[in-house]
Amino acid sequence: MKTTILSGATNVGLFLAHALELENEAAERYDELADSMEAHNNPDVAKLFRELGGYSRKHAAEVKEIARTHGAIPKVAPWEFQWDGNNESPEAAAWENTHYLMQAHHALKLALIGEVQGNRYYASVAAETKDPEVARLARDFAEEEAGHVAIIKTWLERYPLPKEGWDDDPDPPNISD
Repeated sequence: MKTTILSGATNVGLFLAHALELENEAAERYDELADSMEAHNNPDVAKLFRELGGYSRKHAAEVKEIARTHGAIPKVAPWEFQWDGNNESPEAAAWENTHYLMQAHHALKLALIGEVQGNRYYASVAAETKDPEVARLARDFAEEEAGHVAIIKTWLERYPLPKEGWDDDPDPPNISD
């Protein structure tokens, strides 16, 4: 994955602004996934998503703390974030891959994709930047994301892919245009 952001950057503040946005968006998506799992009577997976959202909030707080030693985090307009050509941060779960009948396995797969993308994002920044401090921070953040990938993979072992027909609904919702 080639990053369009920060390859060759020498600005720790810009990196931290992107990291803060990534972690905040991840926390919001985890809250939404947790709400969905609670609504579908899956409290164990909902609890996991709340914990992962908490990790993202903790990482966001760490980013703010790191910024105290590097100067203020610059304000970046939402349309100025550079996420490899996407409009959303790499760790935000892709809602176009959801289904109203999705089960825990599917929600976990969405979370896994987000964590893998977050890990790759940080790793690619670390590999491409010319700034040693940005590289060090990005490597540390990539390592944290790798830990989340491992957690979700363990949970996926508990919730295997549902049998064919999981999405059959004899009375689907009515959609009017």
